[in-house]
Amino acid sequence: MRRVRCGSSTASNRLLLQAGRADTLPILRPGVSHKMKPRIVVSLSNDNKYQHEQAIVAKTAAARLGIELKLFHAGDDVLTQSQQLLNVIQSAISERPDAIIVEPVSGAGLQRVAQAAVAARIAWIVSNFNVEYLSELRGAATVPVFAVSQGQSDIGLTQGRQMGLFLSAGTVLYIEGPATSAVSIQRRLGMESSKPRNVKIRALHSRWSEESAHQSVAAWLRLATSRAEHFDLVAAQTHELALGARQAFEELEEPQQRARWLGLPFMGIGIESQVRPLVDRGILASGVITSTTMDVALELAVRAMSRKEVMPACTFVKTSSYPELEVLALKTQRGTMVPASAPRS
Repeated sequence: MRRVRCGSSTASNRLLLQAGRADTLPILRPGVSHKMKPRIVVSLSNDNKYQHEQAIVAKTAAARLGIELKLFHAGDDVLTQSQQLLNVIQSAISERPDAIIVEPVSGAGLQRVAQAAVAARIAWIVSNFNVEYLSELRGAATVPVFAVSQGQSDIGLTQGRQMGLFLSAGTVLYIEGPATSAVSIQRRLGMESSKPRNVKIRALHSRWSEESAHQSVAAWLRLATSRAEHFDLVAAQTHELALGARQAFEELEEPQQRARWLGLPFMGIGIESQVRPLVDRGILASGVITSTTMDVALELAVRAMSRKEVMPACTFVKTSSYPELEVLALKTQRGTMVPASAPRS
């Protein structure tokens, strides 16, 4: 059986969407009056800056589309997320939602919960995740089942190309997410496939927060091995992880060591409103700009359930380099990239 993968937007079912394309339409669920607002549950994996933005766009889209929205945060705990959703699925029929949109904590993607939702005739929509079971579930479901995702491999690919514009050889301190995270794995694989062969990666793991990255880097800096290696660039899988690393370097007591680290180019990933200002201020030398998915997922849910449209198995949102790779190439060739070596205000 062909498995649906949402890690790369090179798949044949690629579709780039912007917010604001869906009409406000009632969802006609069996046994529920068409005059009632459709109910949709959104389950977010945590409350970091990206997920916070996901919550904001979800609320905005729900208000525009006339959706009764309920938000859950799982606190990066798969058991919490699973139980929250099972409680919803097993509630009284009159209280159940029409759809669940979930950004899973675990790499398994909550397969059993997904099966329970579909069995209860609740649409199942996955955000930002590569789930192996999606094709099989779609084939058996009588309700919409699909995914909306960033192209995680493409994001890593773009970051690897950015690295190549700064370095033809050297060593990168790479701050990545949890080892079990599919997002982290796919971004790493994409980066490894496009970076120059002579660029070496020294990776540190972190949870998806600035505080966790700060703790990981600070602990590593206390090790003798951190002073034995020479580094040329700091890259992170999100802008929050990059900022956490910077904070750890800003706290170094030895002036020369602190200046050396803060003088390196920093790279991160995130939505435009978060990443672009950091690049413009020189905090980041470059960034990969991604998009939110919850607004798109809500719009597609309305279209799928009210118009009976069959959605692609996986829809991808936009990704781009900032500055654009051609502009970044010119800046690095001219030596006009000036990192912000002073501590952040």
